Amino acid sequence: MARQKPTLFEQIREEDRAAATAGGMATNKALRIVILVGATLLLMAFLPGRLGDTQRTAFDRSRIGTSWTEESVIAEYPFPVNKDIDTLAKQREAAQAATPATVRRTTDALQQARTRLQSEIGRASDPASSILAGRGLAALTSAYNGEIIDRDNAQLPGEVVIELVSSAEELVLPVTSLRDSIDVALSFESSFSDLAEGTRRSVTEALRNAIVPTLRVDDRAWANARSVASQNVATTTEIIQRGDVIVRKGQRVDAPILERLAAYRFGQYLRSTSQFSFLVVLGAFGHAFFIMSMVALYLYYVRRSSFERNGQLASLLAMPVVSAGLGWLTIALPTTLPLEYVIIVPGMAMVVSILYDVRTAIVVTLACSLSVAAARGNDHVIAVVMIAGSAMAAYSATNLRSRTQVFTSILSILIGLVVVTLSIELERATPAIALILKLGASAVNSVLSPLIAFAVILIMERALNLATDLRLEEFDNINHPLLQQLNERAPGTYQHTMAVVRLSETAASAIGANALLARVGALYHDVGKLEKSEYFIENQIDIDNKHDRLTPKRSAGIIRQHVQDGIELAREYKLPDRIWKFIPMHHGTILIKHFYAKAIDEAIEKELLVDEQDFRYPGPKPDSKETAIVMLADAAEALSRLVDTSQREEIVRAVEKIITDRTADGQLNDTPLTLNDLDIIKESFVKSLLGSSHQRVRYKDVPPPQEPARS
Repeated sequence: MARQKPTLFEQIREEDRAAATAGGMATNKALRIVILVGATLLLMAFLPGRLGDTQRTAFDRSRIGTSWTEESVIAEYPFPVNKDIDTLAKQREAAQAATPATVRRTTDALQQARTRLQSEIGRASDPASSILAGRGLAALTSAYNGEIIDRDNAQLPGEVVIELVSSAEELVLPVTSLRDSIDVALSFESSFSDLAEGTRRSVTEALRNAIVPTLRVDDRAWANARSVASQNVATTTEIIQRGDVIVRKGQRVDAPILERLAAYRFGQYLRSTSQFSFLVVLGAFGHAFFIMSMVALYLYYVRRSSFERNGQLASLLAMPVVSAGLGWLTIALPTTLPLEYVIIVPGMAMVVSILYDVRTAIVVTLACSLSVAAARGNDHVIAVVMIAGSAMAAYSATNLRSRTQVFTSILSILIGLVVVTLSIELERATPAIALILKLGASAVNSVLSPLIAFAVILIMERALNLATDLRLEEFDNINHPLLQQLNERAPGTYQHTMAVVRLSETAASAIGANALLARVGALYHDVGKLEKSEYFIENQIDIDNKHDRLTPKRSAGIIRQHVQDGIELAREYKLPDRIWKFIPMHHGTILIKHFYAKAIDEAIEKELLVDEQDFRYPGPKPDSKETAIVMLADAAEALSRLVDTSQREEIVRAVEKIITDRTADGQLNDTPLTLNDLDIIKESFVKSLLGSSHQRVRYKDVPPPQEPARS
């Protein structure tokens, strides 16, 4: 038998799969392994147990002012308490700035100056030349009664060092005892203030040109001296001896105690890594692997499709890595603010909850919270806080119907973060100021997380044509152009659609499925009937049945075609995948029984064979509770027109037959529906169909008024 031509749905899926594979091997197993290992290594890079880390541990600045609730810590070995990087850098800068300038003395400076003055006298004209030869020479000689340096005093430190060649000693002079070129020039101006302006200018300029500094700064020697001074700054604040008490239980923690604790922990790390560095790295990798395996195993067993799509897998595994990076940053930044409480793990929970579901959001953000704690040296207090806030965020993001519900999310996250933070910090006797800062940071997080989450969702919706519940609201509109056309050109189908919508939404709510998705999917499930609406019985009003003139196979082909026509219309109107998959799935691969039976009857008469596949819908079968509900609702609504809907027994039998037939035909095999779900759906359908066929009360007509009797 020749290979059957793929359906349009299959063609679209194949095109998407080919495009994704060409772009980045969307389902490639080797790439999946690379993603898993790569994410684990990236997470490991932020953990304090990795080789070469400075071991900034959970002894962060936010603990200053709190009581030490653990056992007393006593040093088991001597260790130095090193200055932090910023403090050491500032002290070294100060040491360099205070280093005296190294200068060299010019011993014959006065003789050189007199020689220069003679040259200036030769170039000058009277009366300036005669003044320079007399008073000028005296002023020049007087200027050399003190030291003259070749730099602006403002550019020099407080002292200068002069190396005395004759005695191999150094002479330290304060800068205030030196004169620079500006000081000398001012003294010349003062000495010749009695001269006419032009003459005075000529004389003082000649004297300035004649000056030769007695001291010259040796830049290279000075730079070396500054470097030595910088290196001589002590890198430690103190040395703790073996047996010294670092902190006692119940003692108030201050900055010096915190530094000693961090230094002691770092010393333990150095002593262990000197012999067991491989084991330390292995432990860090194991820690990271444990966190990542939580997400990977959940996806593998619960959301296999997301696990097998490398893009989704990478995006979900990236969240713990980003969280760890932010956690590491809160330790690395030199601040006393509790920045760890601003990490937007609740925002990540909202994104995952909206795009996937609450269970996935809880698992992913549990990994994110543990990653933050791990990056901060196993600070599990912040992990508990983030888990609480993220759980509230995930649940607040379910069944969103409006972007204004961001305020609900803000309040939910705030409650989760504040209640847990308050409980833990009160137990730890945290000072009021530190507690207020943490609560304030929690409030900032509760605002930032939803805003960032909604911004990310909005971008992803538009860029990737995703259909979150928020976007589904936009398509839940009977004034959509596609539905308006359906109402005008196929009014019978439109009324059928509205009935299916009511059945689907009610049943979905009853079993806890996504009622909005079921409703919107039902709205568009039959738009393909627009193309040949007159071939469908619900639209054959006052016209003959067109199928009477067609062969059963041709009729079945037209009925089947409305699925592919619907997909094409959905693509034309840019319906998201989450909506338009209801078009093929609401029929699955069920048999078009009426025309199949007619074909068999004709085949028996003509002794022909009938291919059952010609009379089956192209599929695929429903793959979710919502698509299965719409399939059952579509059939229940159609069958309800053939039975007496005022009789409960008849409705029950009709609905049970539909469910039994679809189950026996394997149409529900790919859905997560349980037998209990099917019972609830049946009762929901029966109740809705009975309600739609209630009898109206026949009211008695008011008799016409009687004319008054004539007398």
